[in-house]
Amino acid sequence: MKSLQPLAIRCVFACVMLSSLPAALHAGAPNAQDLDTAIKSGDFATYISNANSWLNEQAPAGAADKLSKSALETLLKDPVFAKTLVQRQLIFKTGAHKLGDFAKADPANQIFLRWLLNNTQAMDLYLEGVVPIGLAAREQNGYLLTTAPLGIWKTIVNADPDAKDGLYLKLAIATAIAPPGSGAPGAGQAKSPVAPLDRYLHFKAAHKNKELFPSFDTLTVWELTKVVQSGASNEDLAWARQMINTWRPDLRENELVVNSTSEVWRRNSPISFDNCYKNVLAGGGKCGPRSSWSVFICQAFGVPAIGVGQPAHACVAYKCVNPMAQPQPGSAWKVGYGRGWQVSKLEGMGGLDFLAGVEERAHAAEFSTVEHLRWFAAALEAAEPKGAVMNVAHDIQKSLKKVKTDVTASLKAEEAEKELIAKTKAIKASAAAPAGPIKLATDVTRIEADAFSSKLATRVLDCFTGGKQVNFDKSVQDSWVEYTLDVPATGNYTLEIKVAAANVEQVLNVTAGTSKPVTIKVPHTTGLWGVTPATEIKLEKGVQTLKIAAPFQRGVAVRSLELKPKS
Repeated sequence: MKSLQPLAIRCVFACVMLSSLPAALHAGAPNAQDLDTAIKSGDFATYISNANSWLNEQAPAGAADKLSKSALETLLKDPVFAKTLVQRQLIFKTGAHKLGDFAKADPANQIFLRWLLNNTQAMDLYLEGVVPIGLAAREQNGYLLTTAPLGIWKTIVNADPDAKDGLYLKLAIATAIAPPGSGAPGAGQAKSPVAPLDRYLHFKAAHKNKELFPSFDTLTVWELTKVVQSGASNEDLAWARQMINTWRPDLRENELVVNSTSEVWRRNSPISFDNCYKNVLAGGGKCGPRSSWSVFICQAFGVPAIGVGQPAHACVAYKCVNPMAQPQPGSAWKVGYGRGWQVSKLEGMGGLDFLAGVEERAHAAEFSTVEHLRWFAAALEAAEPKGAVMNVAHDIQKSLKKVKTDVTASLKAEEAEKELIAKTKAIKASAAAPAGPIKLATDVTRIEADAFSSKLATRVLDCFTGGKQVNFDKSVQDSWVEYTLDVPATGNYTLEIKVAAANVEQVLNVTAGTSKPVTIKVPHTTGLWGVTPATEIKLEKGVQTLKIAAPFQRGVAVRSLELKPKS
């Protein structure tokens, strides 16, 4: 027995070593040193191979039909697992060799990659932002990425430290994914695309200056791509905000600037668009230019919008701040100025498929979980755990509450084919609050637009900068405002009217007392405040009226009148 003791000890020791061998063969999680080596050498093939091996070892054990959602969610929340998974997805979708070439091309690229590949949130935002909208494309998972967005992203981050966090991080990623001009071409867009950094800085400045709608703060990266990719010049985007604020401040309510499409005169424009959205609004156009305008004006205020194709027609899809608003109440995305979703084509798919895709994205937490499970399943080699993970992802998708809406409805579909004519014959003139006549001064008298004594078929709006304005709406057969004046002496006066007109070929008719109307040409102010040419009118001494009327035409806003005795 004594002779057998050393042999027994050796056997026990061997068993211990063998039992510990599988643990020694387990792949360790890729670490910072491995990543730094990959970035410096441009060899991401080894790094992703190790990441794949480690991720495969993390698959929860158990039967495929009993794999729990909670077990996978716990795994996704583990910081080491989450970072490794998203690193693997980014390298895999971009291509190890392409990413390696990008790293070797410029030392600045290596600095950027060192920041990005260590930032789980930034990688998540990027990868979730580039995921296709269509559910079928997501399921196939065949899409690939290029390094072009990484180059743009690097430029933005190097120029602005704010681009590394919060809303501006999302804005930077969106601009990298969808640089200016990457959307569908349209009437009015700039001749040459805006530089991505300039577009990022434009929207950052507009946001800081509170020029954008509040909903901009809550947009996802993908939604932001449908803002920043506008083919418009930055100058046109800035003008559009100022124009709406001046000419039609009422359209800011509920962020429905898309309704300004009704102001694009449905006709063949008498002027060239000339790579300028001012001219699209000024001259008018049929469905193509109107669709282009709809997308542009939404994007100018930070509202996601996309051009839509329909049989022999073009219109717009946009995200509405109030999902319960008409049309299609229940869905945040609306299609307008045409027919409904069932005949729409956008983003390379049918309208119903698009709607299903964006509605799933609206469930942000579930959408993110499903995508991360999809990435995990793609990394797994064995069929059983791969299928088990995808089964959990599909169960989450099926659990989402479906939106009920009328997919055939559309906003102002009648305007897809013709202009509406507002009839005013049955409308009674309305009077302002009782007030004495406006006494004219011996030099200059300024009269606020809302100081009228009566009016017909006009609207009084709150000016964006304070005070009131009177708006003559488009396509109205008869509309006017009348002011009661106390004239100190009979004589000739010069009249100037502060107006805003976005369309060309506008006039106002001015009638003093019982005299014949005088026609004043309204300058094309591109929707900003301007002044009509000084016009001479004769006023009789005493109390009399001064009527400003807009014949059947397009809309004009009036801020004030200025009367001055002619010496």
